[in-house]
Formats: sequence, C-alpha cells, structure tokens
Amino acid sequence: MNTISSKSAGKLLITVIEKHKCDDAMAVARKAGATGGTVVLGRGTAESKWLRLLGLDDVEKELLYCILPSNLVQPVMQALREAPSLARTRGIMFTLNVLDIFRHHISAPGAAFSHIQEEPMSEKSPELPGYELLSVIVNSGSADQVMDAARRAGATGGTVIHARGTARPDDATFFGITIVPEKELVMILSPRGDSERIMESIKADFKDAEPGSGIAFRMDVESFETLGPKKNR
Repeated sequence: MNTISSKSAGKLLITVIEKHKCDDAMAVARKAGATGGTVVLGRGTAESKWLRLLGLDDVEKELLYCILPSNLVQPVMQALREAPSLARTRGIMFTLNVLDIFRHHISAPGAAFSHIQEEPMSEKSPELPGYELLSVIVNSGSADQVMDAARRAGATGGTVIHARGTARPDDATFFGITIVPEKELVMILSPRGDSERIMESIKADFKDAEPGSGIAFRMDVESFETLGPKKNR
C-alpha cells in the first residue's frame, strides 16, 4: 500500500430521509451523542418512467448534516438504524471525512472559535471505499437532464437541492464558470465502479451547453447504510 499522511478531525454524517422525519432522526442522534445538525430541503428522483410521465416522480426529502467526532460515527449510525421511530422511514446515510472543524462558542470568554485538527491517524492508505458521492451543480431546471444522463449510465436515483449562486453578473469567474443566482445541486450515491461511467455520461450530455453552466465533482464515501424496512444489517 502507498503511505499517506491522513488527517481527520471527524466525519460529516449525511442522512437523506422522507420529509418531516429529520426531527425524529436528530432526536435519535442526540441521544447517541451528536450535539446538533443542519436540515436541508431537497427532492428525490424516482426511477419509474411511468411516475415521471404522470409528474409523480419528485418526492420531497430532507437531508440532515451532522458533524461528529470519529468515535461517535458508529454509535450514531447504529442508533439511527435501530430506532423504532425510523423503522418505516426509507432513506440512506453515509459519511465523508472532515479535515478541520471550527466551532463557535457563544459562552466561551475570549475564544469565539475552537479549532479541531487531529494528528495523522494512519500511515497507510485505507481500503478504497465502495461508494462515491457525485455532486453536480447546474443551472436551475437542468437537474432532470443530469439524472437522465446518469440513469443511462446505471445510476438508480439521486437527490436534488435547490440553491443559488453568490456571484453578480460582473463578478470574476471561478474555474471558468460564471455562477448565476438560481442553481440545482444533484447528489448521486454511486458504487465506485460505476461513478466514472456516470460522470462521463453527464459530461457528454452537456457537451453543447453554454460554457460555465455547471461543475461536477466526486468524493469518497467512507460508510454507507440504508434506512427503513430493507435496511442493511
């Protein structure tokens, strides 16, 4: 194995579940040791072409973002997996590595922020994870085109988050991309062996798009589990 300098200050746990269930999930996570989280609204994309033809393909979702110390990841995920209040709630949860954490402490005199940055945890590279998170940021209205291209390459679904850019028309471009206010972020969880093919399909589908109309990137997923009646054990 290749030697690397691997640092981790914690993990980002992302839970994607049905709308109105994030409060239940957060309550479970808190009992397992989590201190808080952030809820983001999104929509799922159904795979059935018949549902899409009927306009019933979009399912409202909520995403719960929790920053956790490494030693709390498994207890929190186990608590979510086994919680009776989430037993009938379908969803997924996965973790991403976090290198630095800055926390704001309102009650701490003389120190507004704390900085967590752990020392190298391992001198050897870990085994390649089984999944990758594909993130595609496109102009509003293009998320369905992204998902169509991804499905042709084997993706089974994704989550769309409505967002906006921060640039003004006269702002400088970033990596050659001019950010416009209305955006959509498409998140696709893919097996590692399929992710490159999916990205190439998306890129090919947008080859005639205006320059600066989107950006796509991949991140390694460290842990992945499903929630609900068919959850992994």
